[in-house]
Amino acid sequence: MVQCRKWALPTFFSVMTGQDHPLAPAGRVPPGTARGSERVGSIVQRIVEPVLASLGLVLVNVEVRGRGPKSLIRVVIERPVDQGEGAVTVADCERAHMLIGHALDAEDPIPHAYLLEVSSPGLDRPIRDPGDYERFRGRLARFKMAQPVRGQTVVIGRIQKLDGTHVWVEVQAAKGNRGGAATPVALPLAEILEARLEVEF
Repeated sequence: MVQCRKWALPTFFSVMTGQDHPLAPAGRVPPGTARGSERVGSIVQRIVEPVLASLGLVLVNVEVRGRGPKSLIRVVIERPVDQGEGAVTVADCERAHMLIGHALDAEDPIPHAYLLEVSSPGLDRPIRDPGDYERFRGRLARFKMAQPVRGQTVVIGRIQKLDGTHVWVEVQAAKGNRGGAATPVALPLAEILEARLEVEF
């Protein structure tokens, strides 16, 4: 995983919403103001995706941690499927970091200093979109479930297919059960809290 970090410059203003803002034209929320129920992560995602597209990159995830000047915005990027896995370089992260920083400064969605981090997914990348399950078919993954599946809330299995509402994985027999065959298990998409690739050696 490659990373690039930088402190963003602080911006100071009074936080107001919509028409309460003294400089707000009708129907427009000015930069830096609150946006009701729209979350910071969603705002950052909207800003970041076209920036990455201009660089031939795609967004894997946006993570916002902390509050106030110690907030961290982590942007995880990769290359499109047709360009292969693991192709993101330090130079890619540096270019993306610079342009994302400029875009965030222009729209100013965060009313304080923050740390911007741009990185590649790493070997244990998260699996988030339906297309990821097709892309990583045959790979070993770890799933955290909201409800136990076969008595387990953590399931490790090899991705087989996606049928619309379930991900089918092949789970190896428990240790000590020599000769036990792998078992296909259906995991409800709606109950997957987190899914990540497992590192295999």
